[in-house]
Amino acid sequence: MKLILSLNKKERLYDYVSMGIDTFVLGGHYSFYAPYNFSLEEMSQMIEQYPQCSFYVAMNALYDEHEIKDVQYYIDKLVKIGIKGLLFQDFGVLQIVKKNSYSLDMMYAPETLNTNAMTLKVLKQQGVTSAQLARVIPLEEQLQILQQTDMPLMLQVHGVEYIAASKRALLTNYQQASHLQFDLTSQTRLTIQARNSEDIFHIYEDQRGTHIFSQERLYMLDLLNQIHDFEYLYIETLMMDENEAVEVASLYSDALKSFQNNTYDRDVKSYMNLLYQLKTPLHRGFLFDQTVYKLEDVRKMDHEKSQSNH
Repeated sequence: MKLILSLNKKERLYDYVSMGIDTFVLGGHYSFYAPYNFSLEEMSQMIEQYPQCSFYVAMNALYDEHEIKDVQYYIDKLVKIGIKGLLFQDFGVLQIVKKNSYSLDMMYAPETLNTNAMTLKVLKQQGVTSAQLARVIPLEEQLQILQQTDMPLMLQVHGVEYIAASKRALLTNYQQASHLQFDLTSQTRLTIQARNSEDIFHIYEDQRGTHIFSQERLYMLDLLNQIHDFEYLYIETLMMDENEAVEVASLYSDALKSFQNNTYDRDVKSYMNLLYQLKTPLHRGFLFDQTVYKLEDVRKMDHEKSQSNH
């Protein structure tokens, strides 16, 4: 069990390493979304400065055919500077890595698809070496998948959650149609609210499309007793300022050390009080919801529907 953090500020890397965090996800030119997109030169500098750390790069977009040559060239560069692995969802990325026999940890990280152990077992045969579980299933089911899967799994434990995305420039189109002027690239300035709903979401646009994320932060600081068997506990720093990111990482780092020292049950209340003092909106996401439809439920409904049609 170790923390893995999406890095949003290169200058705070020293702080994270000092608190014992040594695994990071970097945004880059081909990331679908990231708290910050680092250049190849910046990545190389960090890898050289912190050789004891493992750096992953998010290549989590679905790429068009005309991009594939450039994507391959980019992966070649990443391998040369010594990254540990890629977070990906486009299987073209996996094929490029396999074709070139690159030794990378290929972490399959689609937003909503990793919801069962059987899929992950098949993907392992295809070359996937680790995976991030979907956030849209209950913790009980995530733990079941963990027990039935023999590859390292990553669980998001803190941060905003992915809601939806489009490769279209939706905010630009809306701006042109409405003749309103607003900053559409800021990750936190614009919010959207569904009709007849109290939920508010962040929405922003970049060169890869439009992205919608929860305003509230998922949190599991008080659940280490349940989730300690996961290989990676992921902190998403998207939409956090650098101070919040450091404070959150410090709390989880201290909590892990407390867990390892068998003092977590005694210390967890004080950690939670410190988390509340950050005054950021917190939420459990789907952790304790029930899955609405399971496969057997869908088959039953289909059967009942076919019977009624006869």
